[in-house]
Amino acid sequence: MKTKNIIKLIIVIVVFVFTFSACVEDSDYQIPDATTVQDPGLVVTNTIQSVKDMYQGSVVDFSILGDLIIEGYVVSSDETGNIYKTISIQDKPVDPTAAIQLAVDAVDMYTFYEVGRKVYVKLSGLGLEDNNGVLEIGALTGTVVDRISSTSYKNHIVRSIEVTTIQPLILPSINSVNDSYLNMLVQFENIQASNQDETYANVENTFSVNRTFKSCSDNETIILRNSGFADFRAQSIPNKRGTLTAVLGKYRTDFQLYIRSTEDVDFTEDRCDPVFEENFNSAVDNTTLDLSGWINYTEAGSAVWTEQVFNGNGYAELNPFGSGDASNINWLITPSIDLDAQDGEALTFQTEHAYPDAGHEPLQVLISTDFDGTEAGIATATWIALDFNVSYIVDFDEWFTFTDSGTIDLAGFSGNAYVAFRYTGSDTMNQNMTLHVENVKVAVQ
Repeated sequence: MKTKNIIKLIIVIVVFVFTFSACVEDSDYQIPDATTVQDPGLVVTNTIQSVKDMYQGSVVDFSILGDLIIEGYVVSSDETGNIYKTISIQDKPVDPTAAIQLAVDAVDMYTFYEVGRKVYVKLSGLGLEDNNGVLEIGALTGTVVDRISSTSYKNHIVRSIEVTTIQPLILPSINSVNDSYLNMLVQFENIQASNQDETYANVENTFSVNRTFKSCSDNETIILRNSGFADFRAQSIPNKRGTLTAVLGKYRTDFQLYIRSTEDVDFTEDRCDPVFEENFNSAVDNTTLDLSGWINYTEAGSAVWTEQVFNGNGYAELNPFGSGDASNINWLITPSIDLDAQDGEALTFQTEHAYPDAGHEPLQVLISTDFDGTEAGIATATWIALDFNVSYIVDFDEWFTFTDSGTIDLAGFSGNAYVAFRYTGSDTMNQNMTLHVENVKVAVQ
């Protein structure tokens, strides 16, 4: 009988331990989902923007302002380790108008504050300050704003029951970036890494690095800041172009982008690196133009295309003034450009002028795919005129101001092509406008 009682006792203990362990596993270790979150019933008193407006150059102590509460949607994630001890929230999941950064002394916060989670921030006991160009909410210690402690941040940052999809705010250009977009989830289209074959960060150490990204639309650049602790640091940035989604940050005066994961880098299109480019930066001031591969041919008169430099900027110039020539016809022809190695090419360049003459339109821009690359072959080649914007037409009275040609589609041409800049004038007839050509480029659109 005694033995049976002992066996029963052991069975009871085993069942109890098993049941207790299961309860602990279910209640303490599972990541809470939306079904375990209860509506906190908090009433919002302020918008994110109104709180940001409180900052006037010195630390804001929210405690003296009453029980202020703001709400926002989480757009950042520390899951990959690239974003560290901060949470970025914005006021709306679509077309946000304001966003702010929360400094928190915790990691793996993505398990509690996932992207798209609406949260309330109870500001009593917290402060606001400028952290190297970014307004940041954190714990107020005296007159210093620190990270909210790991033991108290859940009391201040309270989850709601709402989880929604965040739609990145598409910015029209890198030039359009300003402080109003800080901590928002933004997106740039038609962008690529400036350098090929780079990893996101350093493989051999944990230092954070800046990677420069360039817009294929206007060549403007912006920094992608990557942590040496990110789990994707050793991965290569795709040698493609496409769409980049990131949280916008700033360090002092430099805007920086922070991706949540490599899924934010959606690069699937061919790069927009120039097929051909000449910026004339190697020009030697006031010398006859003789750049490698270029043809500088005078068909009539004594003037020639020259290399010029002004304030460190090089360009090509044709200036027949004072030549005494009755006719000036001058060709400046690029090296051969392969239009078969890629698709969708376009030509761009810049022009500027000085001392214009009414009715004198000296410049033609021509393309040939049957030119043999010799001076003798210029006259027998087939040259097709291209439409473009030129400085003396865009603004006749604005001298020495470079004008963009616009994008000139070359999709209808194939093979090895040559682009010619053909100047015609007459010094004796006072058709001797000075003309400059700069930044000649053929690239994939």
